[in-house]
Order: sequence, then structure tokens, then C-alpha cells
Amino acid sequence: MSRTLVMLLAGGRGTRLNILGAHRAKPAVPFAGMYRIIDFALSNCMYARFFQVGVLTQYRPVSLLNHLGNGSHWDMAGKTGVLKNLPPFQASRDFDWYHGTAHAILQNLDFIRRFRPERVLILSGDHIYRMNYREMVEYHVDNRADLTIAAMPVPPEETHRFGIIVQDQENRIVEFQEKPAHAKSNLASMGIYVFRTETLEQVLLEMAKGPGNDFGKDVIPGMLGNHRLFVYPFTGYWRDVGTIDSYFEANMDVLRPETGIDLSQWKARTNLLYEEVQSMPPAALEGNGRVTDSLVSPGVRIRGRVHHSILSPGVIVEEGAVVEDCIIMHRARIGADARLTRTIVDKWCVVGDRAVIGHRDRAVPNQLTPTHLSEGLVVVGRNSTVPSGAQIGSNVILHPWVGPSDFPAMRIEDGATIQTKPGR
Repeated sequence: MSRTLVMLLAGGRGTRLNILGAHRAKPAVPFAGMYRIIDFALSNCMYARFFQVGVLTQYRPVSLLNHLGNGSHWDMAGKTGVLKNLPPFQASRDFDWYHGTAHAILQNLDFIRRFRPERVLILSGDHIYRMNYREMVEYHVDNRADLTIAAMPVPPEETHRFGIIVQDQENRIVEFQEKPAHAKSNLASMGIYVFRTETLEQVLLEMAKGPGNDFGKDVIPGMLGNHRLFVYPFTGYWRDVGTIDSYFEANMDVLRPETGIDLSQWKARTNLLYEEVQSMPPAALEGNGRVTDSLVSPGVRIRGRVHHSILSPGVIVEEGAVVEDCIIMHRARIGADARLTRTIVDKWCVVGDRAVIGHRDRAVPNQLTPTHLSEGLVVVGRNSTVPSGAQIGSNVILHPWVGPSDFPAMRIEDGATIQTKPGR
């Protein structure tokens, strides 16, 4: 098992996360208070004792790289461990961005060859789950597989979002449909692959002769019939948090033990130095502060009422404020007598006194990006300030760095988007 190299795809732009992914790589988006999305894949590697990891970065990687550091937080620093940043590089003719998942691995074949691994474990950095990768690799070896894909059933109405696998009675893959309109099964690829290294290099070099760039669209279908492809069945909690709604629901799952996500049992690791969380005091209830059914991080001060919400480090909830079904990220302040419902507040925001944000109705979808926001949430971009007394409806997006002067009125209707004024 020591001859396994991990390649972690972390360069994706979180387009469907809208403003949550506009200024950071998707794997760097905060999750469940103190964590970031990428922490779960890295922690899985650590517990499987796979300490040689290449992280393929591309889109706005600064905060992600600061979070990763030298990998020591996941035991990937030292004589036997390595956590290597692998950005796109200067090719022989021009600067070549990663054009797809397979293209990103192809660009880093020299890195893979340097370690001479027997197999390569390829992961995505934007999923929430706990998996024993070592067991999957052992399954791959036992089956003498060229490629093993982790997969799990999904509801039939969601099959169009995934690569869909048709398998035989021996778990061999006989057909693969990438995001089909009419799926032949509901067994979905989780984007977790174990390749025999020789096979991986062979299929990537063959792909390079044509226009293909992606594992799901190009590489895997091309391997059918020519290689040994197996399914590794997974039955635990796993969620793709690529949309605002799925991101919100995954956070709320943390508050519902029956969903299968158990952070205390998973014991995921994170970097507590980057946000200075390690030096923050314990969370505190002050005055009439009250908390129910919530996750509260260090450094939080609550003087109002918080219910069924997640509060990241350093958040302040002032007296009389009510926060329900919300995600409040690092060092945000909720003003006195404000009321927030089904709202995601990014880092360093200020919600003014008596402001009212969100309600429980789905209302009309967001007018600019209806496919991103239609289930009644409100998203407040980082470093934004909501003026005191403002009333903000549902499915509303406030862009980062929005201030009181950017508000056209004190009442913002459902489905609106507030952006900074030109020249400000």
C-alpha cells in the first residue's frame, strides 16, 4: 500500500456556489464552523496513511495554499510525507491551464513518475465524506483492476448530475454514462478513482492525441472493453457540495445525527493556525444569550438567540438578535435586534442593528442567477455591511464588499442582487 500516490484535484472554480466561490477555490470554502471542504479528503488520506499527496490548484488558490501550509496539519510533512502544490505550468509552447480532470493529471505525469507508484489514487477536493481509502485500494489490488471507481446509489431524479455506472454481478463496470438525460441505473460515480499507474499513463497519453480532457467524458468510456474496471461500493455519508443548496444542506446535516455525518467520530483535521483559531478563547454566552441545536466555534460571543445554526470562529451575535437556520462564517457580527433566517453570511461581514434578512418562503428565484438560488436562501458575500434597519427578502445575493451606499432602498425584494456601485 505504500506505493500509492494521491493526486487531489482542487483547482475547480465554484461557479454554482456563486459568490461563495467567486473569490476562493471551491475546496477552500469554509464548512461546519472551523473546517474547509478540502479538509475531509486530506483527513481521509491521513487516516489511510497515504502521506504523499499532490494538490492540483488553479482558480484563486491563495487562501487554499495558506490553509494547506506545508501539510503538517495532516501529518504530510517530514521525511516520508509530502503535500505538493501543483499549479498549471509553462508548457513548451504556451501557458496551458488545466482544461479538465484528466488533462490536469496528464500535465503532472512527471510528478507521478518521480515517485514510481504502483497505483494512483485520484480524489476531488470538494466533497464531504469519510472513507477508508486503504480498504478501497486493497479492493482494487485484490481484483487486479486497471481502474476502480467508488460509487453509491443516488435518487433517480439526481442521476443527471453524475457519471452513472452500469455493473455486472461481479461489480465489473460494463457501461458508463456521463450526466445522462436518461440514466440506465442510479449508481453514481463519486469521482474517486484508483488507477494502476501504467494504465493511467497509457490512457492519458492516448487521450492527448484527441480533444478529450475529462475522466468521465473521455477516459473512462474509452477504457470499457479494453481494461478491467471495477466498482467499489460505498454506503456511508457523501455529498457533493457544488451548489449553494447542497452546501447549505450539508452544513445542516451536521446538526442532524441521523444523516450520518458525525464530525466528532470522523475526527477531521484542519489548520487552526491560519485563522488564528488556536488562540481564540472558548465560546461564551453573555447576558440573555441562548443557543439551541447549533454548532458553535471558539471565539464566538452570543448575547442574542441562536437556533439550528452554525457559527464559525470569532462570530458575535449582539443582544436581541435572532439567528435561525443560518451559516455565519468567521468574525462576522450580527447587530442588536437583527433577525436572520436561512441565511449564509460569509467572513468579516457586519449585519446592522434591527436588520431583517430572509424568511421561510421560497419566493421568486434570484433574478440574475435563478439556477443558483431558488430555494429561499440568502447569501451575503464576505466583507459586506448590511445597513441598520434594512429588510432583505429571500433568494437575495449581496456581493462581497457591498456597503450601505450600494443599497438602492432599505427594503430589498425577493430575488434581488445587490452589487457594489461602479467606481466605488
